[in-house]
Amino acid sequence: MTTSAEIKKACCGICRFSCPIEVYVRNNEVVRVGGDRNCGDGTGFRCQRSIKASLDFHNHPSRLNYPLKRVGSRGGGKWERISWSQAMDKIAARIGEIAAKYGPEAVACMGGTGINYCAWAYIRWCNLFGTPNYFNITKGCFQEQSLIETAMYGSDTAIQQPVPGVTKCMVVFGGNPYDSAQNMLANFTRAKNKGAKLIVIDPRFTKTAQMADLWLPIRPGTDVALAYGMLNIIIEEGLYDKEFVDKWCLGFDELRRCVRQYSPQIVEEITGIPHEKIVEAARSYANPKPAQITTLWGSAHSHLGHGVVLPINVAQCSLRVITGNLDVEGGEVLHQDLEGLNYDVEMHWDNLIDHPLRTRDNVSADAFPASSVKGFALLRQTLKGAYKNGFLHDWEIASHVSPFYIWQAILEAKPYPIKALITAGSNILVTRTATRKIYQALKSENLGLYVNMDLFMTPSGMLADYLLPATDWLERPCMSFSHNGHTASEQSVHPKYERRHDYDLWKDLGQRLGQQEYWPETLEAMYDRFLEPSGLTFKEFTRKSRWEMSNKSRPTRRFKKYKEAGFATASGKVELLPSWLTRLGYEPLTPYQEPPRSPLSTPEIAKEFPLILITGGRIRMFWHSTLRQFEKLRRLHPDPIVQIHPDTANQLGITNGDWVYIETPEGRIQQKVQITSDILPGVVHAEHGWWFPEQPGEDPHLFGVWKSSCGLILPDEPTLCDYVGGPPTTALLCKVYKV
Repeated sequence: MTTSAEIKKACCGICRFSCPIEVYVRNNEVVRVGGDRNCGDGTGFRCQRSIKASLDFHNHPSRLNYPLKRVGSRGGGKWERISWSQAMDKIAARIGEIAAKYGPEAVACMGGTGINYCAWAYIRWCNLFGTPNYFNITKGCFQEQSLIETAMYGSDTAIQQPVPGVTKCMVVFGGNPYDSAQNMLANFTRAKNKGAKLIVIDPRFTKTAQMADLWLPIRPGTDVALAYGMLNIIIEEGLYDKEFVDKWCLGFDELRRCVRQYSPQIVEEITGIPHEKIVEAARSYANPKPAQITTLWGSAHSHLGHGVVLPINVAQCSLRVITGNLDVEGGEVLHQDLEGLNYDVEMHWDNLIDHPLRTRDNVSADAFPASSVKGFALLRQTLKGAYKNGFLHDWEIASHVSPFYIWQAILEAKPYPIKALITAGSNILVTRTATRKIYQALKSENLGLYVNMDLFMTPSGMLADYLLPATDWLERPCMSFSHNGHTASEQSVHPKYERRHDYDLWKDLGQRLGQQEYWPETLEAMYDRFLEPSGLTFKEFTRKSRWEMSNKSRPTRRFKKYKEAGFATASGKVELLPSWLTRLGYEPLTPYQEPPRSPLSTPEIAKEFPLILITGGRIRMFWHSTLRQFEKLRRLHPDPIVQIHPDTANQLGITNGDWVYIETPEGRIQQKVQITSDILPGVVHAEHGWWFPEQPGEDPHLFGVWKSSCGLILPDEPTLCDYVGGPPTTALLCKVYKV
């Protein structure tokens, strides 16, 4: 059937992992998609989402196909079809008016994950335009860790893969790659088969934990106590790399004093993990080497508090450092300069730091200086000499605003007004906390413009002034600047109807607002500009070496790069007490503290809300808030699920399949009970990202957003946010009772 079809080399865009795919095309129609065994890890990996949803995604009858302008009130569901050029003219004119009256900072932009591959494009536009008020999914994902790593040793080690036969131990600290990073799972399995030990730290006995040699069922929110306990054992038993610590580390004595009080017995009292297992985990990680800590960011939100550095991130980095697992093969490899790219120049970071029209930092800068323009400028002063072209995604450590302050700036003009909001691939009513406050902000007359670009109508899009139809991954070329290399993807078919790349949104607005010389006419031409130092065009790169992570085309990996010129920190060494943070007013090493809400820290709240709530665990069929429209996937997972231990359910009089309320001081939602012994007693896990496309979309229904979305029950108060303003999503308190 497909023998005469043309094969296009693409990377799947249903989630952010960009697995290599072969797309079979005939007459501009996709007839089949399959895994590419000649690229990536060589397995031709395809997950349930790509197997069951790729063609449905592309051809779904609910796709947005034309630009729409709101008619009537926001949320009323009445739209007027207009052309793309009309939409761009009207949006650009309104943005120009707002910037002239209130300054460029009065415009805020938000991006999502997975479906808008040009995540860099809107940040580039913001840097050129002069607004520091942009937000990316990195806030609440891995900015917390990336910043700490960069401050401590000049780069980060995010999304490392074990090296089968070399890596001796893998510690999954708050993650479940079986469901959240399935393309990584094959490497974990191969490494285990080659003798590596797998340690999983999680309050749930997940599929990944079931693979583990050692499972540590931790009380949510106590991760830092466990990390301090492991550090104490490694130091006191002399299992650390003394030569590396003496030559390359600053602050070791302070670290030793901080963790000395955390004996295995004390850590057992805090975490609930038997002290024998804590000792076994510490010794297994320290020896034999090399070893990896794969955080996957599940622990990033477990120890929160206003103005306090996440000690869990400092402790995890310290474990990597003192055991000699930093920048060694099979361990935690420092990411290198982005070779062959004009990335740093083309992103215009200097323009962000010193824009002629910008007079103010982002709206959350005073509360969270580590995620401010000031903090970003200070960090780049140190890094600039080490990274000529940029490293990783600079946007991971850039000055991403805390969303809480965007809603405050819209509703109360504090610290100054935000009058326009543009979102691309971001369903903010479902994916952020403080859903009611977001709703108020989007409905407020104070917001003079709200633009939403997406593939489908969503609860958030229903409140927009302008809706713009986005292309899917089959309809656009892609180049992704990843941690371990760059991926490139051919455009498989021409876009249907009037769908556009999100690049077109930022390019067309830029060309109308004084940025004409900065934006090539096509996305491919922009990629050519990025690739200019390599001597390759985007088309050549796509065919010659489209997946730099493949064994055939991986650049030569260099290890222990610090021996050449030191670490990219102010001191040239690993700073276990990062000077960047102390200069911004933070205290890098703090004793263990209970989560802001726990049975011990807030017993008065625990009387009414006695259960520990965790959220954020992935659902294999979906990608965060997306793909709920697809019948094949919904049949596999039709309802939002809350997991409860049998003992807890018995105490509450709840049976399997009951619909229950999950209530916190912020509000309550409904989800369906799954009784399972794969979760600790007294802990409940609620699924995030839920809305119901089959329900009415008009306000106040908004596709059922008020029924099951975790954003309705999670706090978004600055005092409960982490040190960069990311929201708390786990280790909270709740109660559960039947609907």
